[in-house]
Amino acid sequence: MKKIKIFYILTFIVLIGNISCDNYVEDLNKDPNGITDSDAKNLFQGILLSNQFWQNSSTARLNMIWLNQATGADRQYVGLNDWNNVTAGDFTNDWSVIYSNTMANAKLIEEKAIVENKIYMAGVAKLIRAYALGMAASFWGDIPASEALNVEQFPNPSYDSQQDVYNFAQNLLDEALVLLNTPSTVNLPSDLDIVYGGDVSKWIKLAHSTKARFYLHVKDYTNANVEAGLGISNPSEDYKSKFGTTYGGSFNPYYSFLVYDRDGYMSAADAYLPNLIDPAGANYRGNSKTDETLRFNFDYITYQIYNSGYELNFLSLSDWGYPEGRFGTESPMPLMTYGEMLLIKAEYETRVNGLTAGISAYNQYRALLRSGYSIGINNDGYAGLFGGNFASGMYLDYNASDFSSGGIENSDNINDVDALLREIYEERYVYFIGNLESFNDFRRTNNIAEIQLKSGFNGSPQRFLYPQSEVNSNSNIPSPLPDVTTKTPINL
Repeated sequence: MKKIKIFYILTFIVLIGNISCDNYVEDLNKDPNGITDSDAKNLFQGILLSNQFWQNSSTARLNMIWLNQATGADRQYVGLNDWNNVTAGDFTNDWSVIYSNTMANAKLIEEKAIVENKIYMAGVAKLIRAYALGMAASFWGDIPASEALNVEQFPNPSYDSQQDVYNFAQNLLDEALVLLNTPSTVNLPSDLDIVYGGDVSKWIKLAHSTKARFYLHVKDYTNANVEAGLGISNPSEDYKSKFGTTYGGSFNPYYSFLVYDRDGYMSAADAYLPNLIDPAGANYRGNSKTDETLRFNFDYITYQIYNSGYELNFLSLSDWGYPEGRFGTESPMPLMTYGEMLLIKAEYETRVNGLTAGISAYNQYRALLRSGYSIGINNDGYAGLFGGNFASGMYLDYNASDFSSGGIENSDNINDVDALLREIYEERYVYFIGNLESFNDFRRTNNIAEIQLKSGFNGSPQRFLYPQSEVNSNSNIPSPLPDVTTKTPINL
C-alpha cells in the first residue's frame, strides 16, 4: 500500500485577533490578500470539524494506550505506554485546536449570527463552545474560561478553578438552549450541518446530553439523570464524527494514523480490553447472558498485518475490501450517544434507588445492545459477521441473583450494588473504546471497573499536562506545574 503523509484538513477555519490563550505578535507577516473576516455561515462547518478532530487525535490515542485499550508498539509510541514519559509539547496541538480553532471561532460565530439574526446558528456555536470548554476542564483541571478568548484585554488570562469552569460551561449550555428554543424563521444551513443536517430539535437534545455528562463529571447524579432524560433519546440522534474515504482529506484520523501515517506504531498486543471481550481471552467478561463475539470482531483483529497479537480493527472497504471496522476509513466515531444517556440513568438508579431500579435501567441499555447498537458502522451488528446471534445469548437481561454473592457478575462476593456498579463501569470502559470519556470514568470512580493498567509504571494517569505553549506564554499558569499523576480537583 502506498504510504504518503496525510494531513487532516479542517474546512475554512479563520483565526483572528481574539484566539486562544497565547500571546501573538500583532501584524507580524500579515498577508494583505488573506481573508480577515467572514459571515457566520462560512465559519459554521469549521467549528464542527475542529470539534470532532481533537476528539479523535493524538490525546485520544494516548487515552487508549494509558487505559490499556491499545498498546504503543513502535518507536516513540513504545515510550508512551508509560504515561510518565509524556511532555508538555505532546498536548500543545490539541489545546490549540480546542481554544483557537473551536472555541474562539465558535464565539465569533455566536456574535456574528446574532447580528445576522441567525439565532439557531448562534445557539449551536454556543453549545460547541461549552462542549469543548467542559471537556478541556475534565482533562486539564483548572483552565482559562472567564478571561479566555479575549487576547486584547486579557493577554495572559487567569486560570479558573475546574469546578468554576464546569459552572461556566453549564451556563453557556443554558444560554444555548434559550437560543435553540427561540422561534425563528431562519433555519440552520442543512448543507453545512454535518452533524444533524439542520435539525434544531437534535441540537437541543445534544445540549441536554452535554449537561448530563458534565453533571456526571462532578458527581451531581440527580441533575445528570434529569438532563439525560431530556437528552438524546434514540440512535438517530447520536452525535458522531463524520468521515469519508478521500485520501489526504476526510479519513478517520485513527485510520490515517494506524494505516498511512504511522503504520505499526500502535497495536493492541497484550492490551487488557481485547482480552476482556475476546471469547478466547484470559479475562473474558462474557457469561451465559453476555456474548461479546461481534463487538470483539468489530473492535479488534487477531491476525497479523503490522504487529503480532491483537490489533485495532482498521479494516475498510476502500483499502481492504472488508466491512468497516471500528477504526476504518469512514467509521463514525461516537462523541455523545443514546447509549451514554442510558448508562447515566443506570448509574443514577443504582446509586440513588438501589439494586432493583439499577438492574431495570441497565437492562434497557442491554436491550439496545441486543439490537446490534454500536456494533457496526450503521449499528448493523457488524454486518452479521462471525456467527453472532443477537436474538439468543447476547446481552440478555440480568436479574438480582446475577449480582448476589456467587452470581455470574459477583464471583468475588462483594456487595450486590457494588457488583452492579462495577458491571456498569466495565461496560462503559468497553463501550467508550476510542472515546475520551473512558479517561473521565477511570479517574472519577477511582477505577470501579477494575481496569488492569500496564504494569511497572509509577502512579496512574490522572490528567493531561499543560501544553508547552501555555508554559511559555501565560504567566498565570498554575505553579508548581502538576504532573500527569496528579489528580484534578474534582477527582480528589
